[in-house]
Amino acid sequence: SGSKGFAKGAEIIRKEMKLSLPQVHFDPYKFEKWELNEEAEFIVGGQRIEAIPAAGGIGTSLEGIHGVLQKSKNGFSLIDPLTKDIRANITVGSFGKGTTRSALRRDQAPLPSFSIGKQDVPLLENAERDKVPAWTKFVVRYTPDAEGFNIVGRLPGKQKKEILILAHADTVYNTPGGNDNTASVIVMLMLAHAAAARANNHSITFVATGNEEFGMLGANNYAEKCKQAGTFENFKYVINFDSLTYGPNLWISSKQEDIKDILRSIHKDLQIKSTPIFDSSDGFVMDSEPFRHDGAKGLHANSRGYDEKTLPVYHRPDDTADAVPLDCVESSFLVFDEFIKRIDKLGKY
Repeated sequence: SGSKGFAKGAEIIRKEMKLSLPQVHFDPYKFEKWELNEEAEFIVGGQRIEAIPAAGGIGTSLEGIHGVLQKSKNGFSLIDPLTKDIRANITVGSFGKGTTRSALRRDQAPLPSFSIGKQDVPLLENAERDKVPAWTKFVVRYTPDAEGFNIVGRLPGKQKKEILILAHADTVYNTPGGNDNTASVIVMLMLAHAAAARANNHSITFVATGNEEFGMLGANNYAEKCKQAGTFENFKYVINFDSLTYGPNLWISSKQEDIKDILRSIHKDLQIKSTPIFDSSDGFVMDSEPFRHDGAKGLHANSRGYDEKTLPVYHRPDDTADAVPLDCVESSFLVFDEFIKRIDKLGKY
């Protein structure tokens, strides 16, 4: 968010929405933009190791940070060999190589933080044992009052009660974000085109959010504007799509048993050859969280199934369009198009 690339992508989304939706607009807001000045460096005993700084986090000085390694709860720490003070935190990638995570400086202790890959853990363990010197450097800059925005499209229905569908359009700094989350935005646009061809009882709002990866700023901004406009309580269903294409098995978070029953029925009726995963956590997760209110039903959708192929590209440079399984795009569209039809009928009165 805040980049020329995001602005270009947002315009494509806006044009696509306008093909079907009568009400489309940008929803702007201001935020503090974070950027790396240059590629991060991490050297242990003369060996260079890939390091992925946490997005939004504190950087190092121009001279970098020297120290030795020490095991920690989440990976390793770079510590001062004399005072034992922690000078930087090092996490380990969840799915293989190092990944970008968010560590906004307003939410953390003022320490630089970066990620390494699992393949480098033995090297760091040996370096800790032998007290091998290590050094890291990554300088960051902050830009106040950067412009962020959501892309909002609305399809008025027969009543004021709304179905809200969200998918974040932004990505972290080191990846094009094919699976996380461009493919989900595409599914959302397909659903918008399909819904526009029907007469709907509910109004349906589609929001491609900005800054999900940077503290859900876009979703929070849109929720606040809905409160100010007096439309916030209109949301009857809040559906958030995040990484729908990690595999064919949709992973649904919702406390609503009726929502789960509908989705089970859809998989059976449409003969979708996958097995949905359900958990009982609150469906108001990530971008849908700001829209929680009494009377609203939440659903957060992720996916699993092609783990060896898709999870290693999470927040990595190789999360490109080629890494997106197109069958997952198609099945997600089929399931949620039918889901919208069915919950829309429930709202008829």
